[in-house]
Amino acid sequence: MNESPSLPHAYDGQAHADPDALQKDLLERFPAYAFESECQRSLDMIALCQRYLSHLAQDRDGPEADEMRQTLSDLAVAANRLDRNLSSLTSLLRCAQQTEAPQWEPVELCAFAQTLCAEQELLQKALGVRLALDCGGLDELTVQADRRYLTRICLHLISNAVRACTPGGGRIDLTLRADGRGGAVFSVTDTGCGLPDGTPRSQQENRSHFLGTTKSGLLLCREYCRLAGWTLELRPRAAGHGAEALLTLPARPAFGQTPVLRSCDESDARRDARRLWFDLAFELQCLPGLETVHFEPPPSLRQI
Repeated sequence: MNESPSLPHAYDGQAHADPDALQKDLLERFPAYAFESECQRSLDMIALCQRYLSHLAQDRDGPEADEMRQTLSDLAVAANRLDRNLSSLTSLLRCAQQTEAPQWEPVELCAFAQTLCAEQELLQKALGVRLALDCGGLDELTVQADRRYLTRICLHLISNAVRACTPGGGRIDLTLRADGRGGAVFSVTDTGCGLPDGTPRSQQENRSHFLGTTKSGLLLCREYCRLAGWTLELRPRAAGHGAEALLTLPARPAFGQTPVLRSCDESDARRDARRLWFDLAFELQCLPGLETVHFEPPPSLRQI
C-alpha cells in the first residue's frame, strides 16, 4: 500500500553510485528556469507589498509613519540585494547546464563605456569616489560581443572598485583601448583596499570592504569569459595602493561561433544605452551608501 516511488536508475543503490555521475544527473534535471520564474514571482509579490505599504504611509504623520517609511526603505534595499544575488545564482546555474550560450552582436564600446560612467557626479557627491573615463582618443570602437556578458562583467568590476574605495573615497579609472588586432581591452583601476596579499592585515581590510558579498559575481564573470573566449585578469595596481582588472575581448568570437549580425540605427543605440543605464542604476543601488539614492536617467535617455 505504501510503496515507495521508483527512482531513476542513476539513484539505485546511491551508496555505490559514482558521486560525479549523481551530481551531473541532478544538475541536468534541476529546473533552472522554473526556479528563476518562482523567485521572480516572489520578488514581484514583495514589490507589490512595498507599493501597498507606501500608499498607506503616504498621507500619515507621526512616529509610526516614520517607522513605516524606514521599514519600506530597508525592505527595498533587501529586495534589491536578493534580486541581484538570485540573478547571479540562476545565471551561474544556466552556465553549468550549458544553456547560457553567447549571443554575438556588434557592440560599440566607446558609447558603452560612456554610459557606464553616466553617474560620475553622483558617485563623487555621495561617496567621494571619482570615476574617470579614458578612451585613448577613440570616437568609436566596435567589436563582436555578447552584450549581456559584457554588461554583467563591467558592472561587477565597477561595483567592486566602488566597494574597495568606500568608505573614505578614492579614484576609479575606466580605460578602453584597441588591441591593435581588431579587438579591445577594458581596464578598471582603483585606489581602494587592493587585493589580499596573504597577510592578516590585507585580508582583514579586504573583508571589511566586501563583508556580506556572496562572491557569486566574480564566479559568473569568469564563467562568461570562458564561454565567450575572453580573458579577465585581476592584479595589484601598478603603482600605489589598489587593484586593476583587465578584460580582453579578441577580434572575433573564439571556438568558431558565427556572429549574429544586426543593423543598429540611432533608436536601437539609445534603447541599448537606456537598458544599460537602468542596469547600472540597479547595481549601484545595491552598494552601501547608495541604497536610498534616487537615480534619474540622463536627459538623453529619458525617452526612446
